[in-house]
Amino acid sequence: MPMKDLPVLGWKEQAALPRWGIDRLRVKLDTGARTSALHVEELHHIGEHELDGHLLPILRFAVLVGSRDEPQRRWVETPAVGFKRVRDTGAREEHRPVVRTQVVCGPLDRETELTITDRTGMNFRMILGRLTLQGACLVDPMHGYRHSPTPPRRPRK
Repeated sequence: MPMKDLPVLGWKEQAALPRWGIDRLRVKLDTGARTSALHVEELHHIGEHELDGHLLPILRFAVLVGSRDEPQRRWVETPAVGFKRVRDTGAREEHRPVVRTQVVCGPLDRETELTITDRTGMNFRMILGRLTLQGACLVDPMHGYRHSPTPPRRPRK
C-alpha cells in the first residue's frame, strides 16, 4: 500500500488484545523501539512445548488493565515463541520471552510478536514498536488518540 494511503494513528492510542480478552489498553506507538513490549506481572513457566525443534516454555502472567489506581488483572496462558535480547530505556540488556498475539489499534489489526517484561514505573503498559507498525500505519507525533476515545484524565495530586 502506498504511504499516502496508510491510516494515521496518534502517538498514543487504545489497543485491544482480543485473543486474551483484553478490550482496552493504553499504548504508546513508539517508532524508536524496534520490538513491541507488554508489561506483565507474576510471570510463571507452567509447561513446555516444542516449536521448530526447540523446547520453549508455556507462560502464565497477569496483564494489568484499567486505571493505575484500581488496576484489574487479566490472566493469560500462552506459549513463548522465542526469546530476544532487548535494551530497555536505560540501555540495560534484557533477555525477554516473546509471545505472539493479535493486536487491534484503530485500523491496525495484525498478528504480532511482543516481548513481555516488567515496565513498572513507565507511563504506558504497552508499546507498539516499528516491527508491528511498519507497512500498516503512519504515526502522528503531535497528536494522540486519533482513532481512540481519549481516556478520562486522572486528577493531579
